[in-house]
Amino acid sequence: MFDYMKTINLIKGGLLDSKNTWQSYLEEDHDCKDTAINLTGPLILGTFILSAILSWIFSSQYMFSRQSGFFALLMGLIGAIVGIIVAAFIFSYLAGVFKGKHDFKKGFAALSLASIPGYLGTVLGTLPMIGWLLSLGLGILSLVFLYKIIPSYLEVPDENRAIHFIASLLATIIFAFILSMVIGFGSTPNYSYTSSGIDVSKDQKVSVGERGMFREIERQATLADEADDDTFDPPADGQISKQQMKTLVANLERVTDFQARQEAQIKKLEEQMDGKEDLSFSDLSKLGRGMGSLISASNAEVEVVKSGGGNWAEHQWVKQQLRVAVIQKDLNKAVEHNYALYQKYEEELTKYGLRL
Repeated sequence: MFDYMKTINLIKGGLLDSKNTWQSYLEEDHDCKDTAINLTGPLILGTFILSAILSWIFSSQYMFSRQSGFFALLMGLIGAIVGIIVAAFIFSYLAGVFKGKHDFKKGFAALSLASIPGYLGTVLGTLPMIGWLLSLGLGILSLVFLYKIIPSYLEVPDENRAIHFIASLLATIIFAFILSMVIGFGSTPNYSYTSSGIDVSKDQKVSVGERGMFREIERQATLADEADDDTFDPPADGQISKQQMKTLVANLERVTDFQARQEAQIKKLEEQMDGKEDLSFSDLSKLGRGMGSLISASNAEVEVVKSGGGNWAEHQWVKQQLRVAVIQKDLNKAVEHNYALYQKYEEELTKYGLRL
């Protein structure tokens, strides 16, 4: 049953006396229904109603900048509800993976309590001039709160605290990005991948070195689209050329080196975050870069091929022909030729992680 005084006290306590509020709520052991009725639901609904009102009053460019009216409000509400439910599932599920406790009920409560400053920031973000700054600051505060509350609610060991937080936040962000594209909110810059790097439309120029976590997600999604558009007409004889084989080996070597560097950065970040109870703005920036590194490393092979001006379809064809050759060996002249070529470069291909 909805208790508006309980909602007010939770929001007030979550902002002004967070630790005691979190501890008392944990001890009370609320179920998901109670959390949804008295905290999460009112937070989401109140945020969108107040944001809509203030947006209308101040004609803010930050709220409903592309869509307006009831449909935008409805889609925003759906997205927020689905988002926090999925985030709670991700954080609780990965807590189990990292030797914590997989408890959706407590994960949902932790996400809801930690998000209080962020929802307030969404409302204040509609204010002119300083709204964006208030929204940014309160959004960061929500991340700090989340980092603090998760270990106690989901019993994540101190040694796994940082990596669990990074992995969970990364997975949640990827889901949110996909959801925003499906629903229709947000935009992706008009990237074009060339042999010299990324070309960005004039109205969205951005330095590659200044990419943040979200830009990296957008960039990798665009890169994947570029790779999917590649086409290749295989030679009539089905034989891999020596140049194609040398290119494959060189690309795989670059992939191995790139992933090793990214993994070293992530390991260093994990060591820096290990045991920290409080996160500074600098720490959050490092986490963002770390998540960008994870995203980039996971798509390293596409990145290497495309950034070098290569053809992804041709790259995949060469690997497939080698797989057939390893299995069949002497099926026909083309397979015999490709298998002989594979044997010549087998040591290097194995060294750089090619598994056929």
